[in-house]
Amino acid sequence: MCDNNTEELERMIKEQREMIEKLIEAQKASFKEATEPKKEKAEDAMKTIMSIITNKEIQKHFVKAGMEFLSGIEELIKAIPFPDSVKEKMDRASEAKDEFVRDVVCELSPVCKQKTGKKMKKIDVE
Repeated sequence: MCDNNTEELERMIKEQREMIEKLIEAQKASFKEATEPKKEKAEDAMKTIMSIITNKEIQKHFVKAGMEFLSGIEELIKAIPFPDSVKEKMDRASEAKDEFVRDVVCELSPVCKQKTGKKMKKIDVE
């Protein structure tokens, strides 16, 4: 009984193949038509976001905010009664931050007076 049903189904598919292919193509075209404007809109949004993220003035603010945050954490750790080993690690992290500011941020700034001409080196804070 299964063989007859399978054979009949295969025969129907062969007979209707052209119509099935047209339906599949129509479905593909409909999908493309529905998604293309959304794709373009997403690409435009991504270009806008990237132009904002790569804006030098905005990056400067984020770097400054990050440095302020690290300075705040430093002061917080100094105020909390942590063991000396934690404070030592924080001192090394603070030195790494200061070197970063001096060696990288100042090198990029036209008004920084601490320019050294050095490249930043990796500092182990563990």
